[in-house]
Amino acid sequence: MNKKPLFFYGWVILALSFVAMVLAHGARNSFSVFYLEILREFGWTRASTAGIFSVNLIIYGIAAPFAGALVDRFGPKKLFLIGGTILALATMLCSRAQTIYHFYILFGLAGAIGSSLIAYPASAPVLARWFVRRRGMVFGIFDAGWGASLFALPLVQYLITRFGWRTSFIWVGVLVAVILLPLAALFSRSKPEDMGLLPDGIGPARMSKLAPNGTERIVKVNKNQVNVDWTLRRAMGTYRFWVVFCVFFCVFGFVPYFVVVHQVALVRDVGFSSTFAVSLVTLMAIMIILGNISASVSDRIGREKTFSLGCFLLTLGLLMLLLLKTSSQSWMLYSYAVSLGLGLGITAPVLTAAVADMFQGKNFGSINGFMTLGFGLGGTAGPWFGGFVFDHTKSYSIALAVAILLTCTSIVMVWIAAPRKVKMMGKGGPQTLSISPGSL
Repeated sequence: MNKKPLFFYGWVILALSFVAMVLAHGARNSFSVFYLEILREFGWTRASTAGIFSVNLIIYGIAAPFAGALVDRFGPKKLFLIGGTILALATMLCSRAQTIYHFYILFGLAGAIGSSLIAYPASAPVLARWFVRRRGMVFGIFDAGWGASLFALPLVQYLITRFGWRTSFIWVGVLVAVILLPLAALFSRSKPEDMGLLPDGIGPARMSKLAPNGTERIVKVNKNQVNVDWTLRRAMGTYRFWVVFCVFFCVFGFVPYFVVVHQVALVRDVGFSSTFAVSLVTLMAIMIILGNISASVSDRIGREKTFSLGCFLLTLGLLMLLLLKTSSQSWMLYSYAVSLGLGLGITAPVLTAAVADMFQGKNFGSINGFMTLGFGLGGTAGPWFGGFVFDHTKSYSIALAVAILLTCTSIVMVWIAAPRKVKMMGKGGPQTLSISPGSL
């Protein structure tokens, strides 16, 4: 009777989280396609129009700590159902917008709150409970949802060409509702203990062989670090927390969302068509997914080395975009898409896994949610800064140079945070993490 389950339900949770990631970020990232249509119809400045996206990210960042705390307390099902409904309705109502303030309220405010309840702030803490030994791989697959969301851009471009931008907003909202809400209602579970399991699929038979204190040693870690009852306040009292917070600002927020919002406009300014620019996003999405999958190597060679490789590729991609001058240099755009996509794909899951390593525990949702505020601040600054620089210089060169500087600085900061030392420090050398039902 005490047989190990043939299939670990954590993979279902990962699949649901992946779908939520695709839908939430697909709805958000499609703004780069709507962006040009909104500029064309209303004639607003690029900075003020990109500000719609910036507001979305800052509200998302502000809401993230609350979303993380709520998922710690109530579980993901309720949050997914409420957040999915809010996001779907807000997106559909954008089709009725007549002023820039309508977009700020609907896309910027309501859409961001809905996204925070279904995407990274709510899903990452749940995955951290279900998986311990394979966090690099699991967060890599999860973050591939961000890359997969970029496939929404060609779809939205087609919808806009066929039906116009207003009807396309309705289609995006409908897709969020009809896909996410039934899946969340049927399959969402908060933690493995709800199904008589422990993280990574430890079943009843294996549980019966645990040590008398109900624990099992599963992964080498710094005993002094993991035995701390990490709360948000305690985590905020460490230098590691604030160093990684800054990395979230730079590489999670500023760099990718400056690129996402402005890349179509930048490529068109050089002389390429919108169709070519959007097709380039498809190549980037494939590279992001490959990078996400490759991030699993951090489970073996360490978070710092893998993150540094990702940032190097990011820098190379941004440099290609900075040097791009004419439409005869299409090879540089392809190099940009490949390098930047791989870089974004590698860095994001490695950073999330590093936070889970350093501050794991029952309050990880609120800790990781506050980290996401750094992402929100960076994501707010990036699109606005790019638009501001272009409005005043008619070029994105300064903004790209700043993005390169922030990426290189992030490498140094991750080595300072040193998530590897979580596994190396402590008296007597490497220790082991013992888990028991309810401990994570």
